[in-house]
Amino acid sequence: MKKNPISVTEANVDFEQYFAVEQLSDNAKDRLNSTDILAVPANHGQGEYYFGQETIDFIKYCRQNDHKHTYDILADEAKILSLHSFDIWMPIIYIASSVLLPFAINMVSNYIWEKCRGREKEEAKVDVTFLVENKGTKKTIHYNGDAKTFKETFDKIDLSKL
Repeated sequence: MKKNPISVTEANVDFEQYFAVEQLSDNAKDRLNSTDILAVPANHGQGEYYFGQETIDFIKYCRQNDHKHTYDILADEAKILSLHSFDIWMPIIYIASSVLLPFAINMVSNYIWEKCRGREKEEAKVDVTFLVENKGTKKTIHYNGDAKTFKETFDKIDLSKL
């Protein structure tokens, strides 16, 4: 039996701890409430926060291909965790409104397609987490699976029930 590449869990995210450790500027902190799609770092333990290696390229891609929404990173300066493989390590993507989740998934899907163009015969995995706030609760939707089936995997689920 094939393992489901998507997992959904309740999220207990404490941005205040991250703000304190990284000593973010007020401008960076304000992005949490003023940005439609925001890349946030992952906690790698002991006060170490890093962004996925695709973070900067993904944010640039989104800004170039969509002028209706705002995109940014939750940092004054991004510390990137670099992994050397063709696997696609996306940032944690914070979405303050669940209405934007299908749009964000589509942007990630388009980015993956562009990234894999010309390398279709190579195997690539995608690791991405969506952190979605809906009616005061936060959930994480984590995908860790094949790059080629990312979009069709999400097409099979009803996002409104997550």
